[in-house]
Amino acid sequence: MIPFPNQRAALAAGVLALLASACSTPADPKPADARSADARSATTMQPKRPNILIVVADDLGFGDIGPFGDARVSTPQLDAFSREALRMTNFHVQPTCSPTRAALLTGADNHRVGLGSMRETRDKRMETAPNYEGALNGHALTIAQVLKDNGYHTYMAGKWHLGAGPANNPAAQGFERSFALAGGGGSHWDSHGLVGSMYPVSTFLKDGKKAERPPGYSSDIYADMVIDWIRDGAADGKPFLAYLAFQAVHDPVQAPGSYIDKYKGKFDAGYDKARVERFENMLRMGVIPPNTRMAPRIPLVPEWSALSEPQRQYQARLMEVYAAMIDNMDHNFGRVVQYLKDSGQYDNTAVVFLSDNGPTPVYMDFYPGNADGKWISQTFDNRFDNIGREKSFAGLGPGWAVVGATPLRLFKFFQTEGGTLSPMMIKLPGFAKGGTMTDSFAAVEDLFPTLLDLSGATRPATRGDQALAPLKGSSMLPMLSGRSASVHPADYEQAQELWGSMYYRKGDWKLLWLPKPFGTGEWELYNMTDDRGETTNVAGQHPALVAELKDKYRQWAAVNGVLDWDYDLLFREALGYFDWTKGPLASPASDKAALK
Repeated sequence: MIPFPNQRAALAAGVLALLASACSTPADPKPADARSADARSATTMQPKRPNILIVVADDLGFGDIGPFGDARVSTPQLDAFSREALRMTNFHVQPTCSPTRAALLTGADNHRVGLGSMRETRDKRMETAPNYEGALNGHALTIAQVLKDNGYHTYMAGKWHLGAGPANNPAAQGFERSFALAGGGGSHWDSHGLVGSMYPVSTFLKDGKKAERPPGYSSDIYADMVIDWIRDGAADGKPFLAYLAFQAVHDPVQAPGSYIDKYKGKFDAGYDKARVERFENMLRMGVIPPNTRMAPRIPLVPEWSALSEPQRQYQARLMEVYAAMIDNMDHNFGRVVQYLKDSGQYDNTAVVFLSDNGPTPVYMDFYPGNADGKWISQTFDNRFDNIGREKSFAGLGPGWAVVGATPLRLFKFFQTEGGTLSPMMIKLPGFAKGGTMTDSFAAVEDLFPTLLDLSGATRPATRGDQALAPLKGSSMLPMLSGRSASVHPADYEQAQELWGSMYYRKGDWKLLWLPKPFGTGEWELYNMTDDRGETTNVAGQHPALVAELKDKYRQWAAVNGVLDWDYDLLFREALGYFDWTKGPLASPASDKAALK
């Protein structure tokens, strides 16, 4: 799926030449320069390699920011960026965080580089199976390591979740400066973890070694670090790769008080009305196909009108805090961009913004060991007036997650569009497509070869004595430079699997399998151009196509070492939380204090 080496080299040269006029290295004016006129001329015409800034939001829904349909949360910095960038409205990720991050940083299928599942949820076979280590394995080589070996500074701040050991922490994976939350999440104000019985305290790593977390709010801290490192490394003129992996908007929902106060009362009308309003706005904006039908209500989410008044107040407060988190993240994204502009580096910087998966539907009692509420009640203050402040510990829940995924089916954890469609924007130096949109299908694994081509770097075939996993995606530069109308050909094929939720795509067709009650427990077929919301299963009308794609999925799974799941274990440890046959999930049992 990727260009052959000679094609890649030619493409890189062509793209860098396009950037030369805007980003060229000035000729040396010194008359004592001993270089020949030809050498000086060659230097003059040599395009300066672009800086690269990758910004990842955690658990942000497809429509949760202004450029993709939201009209209630203030995102002026991302709004402004969208006018300089290409919005990609059909860009796909994995339905949970670490598998997406593995594909983003390595360009390989997540199963091939150790993240066939997240470390926190594996059955006994997976604990010893290749591809299910729960951390980057020896077949992985990150874009940071490749660019570092090709003369780039490499920086990382934020959530890592790809391993904390000596072989797979950020420092071992090519980042010369890093400050990382090693695990999947935790408090945005201090070192409290997500799970009292397993990870009551979060681990932070500074340049590969355990470190104390500095005081402050997570998004502020990580943006500060990236700015400082870029400033410190600027003197030598080397280009940089900066990976800003916001911990926001992952639960617990927490934000600075001034941001929370801005949204008081803005969501009192409830999630049902908000979902309809957002759907209508998305249609007006054109970020979804005009024939899109909204996915039907799932029984997990009670109708707003059926909630008690305390429950409505509680739900509205959760969304107020979530909106505040997005607002603050937007502010910090803007701070980094403004520093690049002030320092004269922005015009020569490629900027990528995306979310790692769909919105999260959980309350904090979802996590193993939290269900009885003891650790939460003993450790945090979840009284209503304190929700979102320091020492609180609340989750967004499914009602507002469904809004974040509007108009799509389901949310984080599932291979539906609601779990995998990401609000992705990209801007290149000298970019001619600013302020435009494309509905061309692309996926997170396409970013690695794109950045290789953009930087002119080369990826080796091995790392030490280990063969590298093959690249899964294709460079987006032909589309971004206007040489091609789409990233992939019309009949492009791609597959994904996580937690037993799986799909195989061929062109407009998507073959999807979900366990009951989330799906039929059989293969379902959807046309993604006609039915982005996955509302009408047409498998019965196309049996030959279903058989073809099912066979191709099995071949793909065998090649990539995909294991079948123990669904009893999976439901006990994760998916059973969303089993709507047990009734709607109006609020967490562990947060009764907030409803008083």
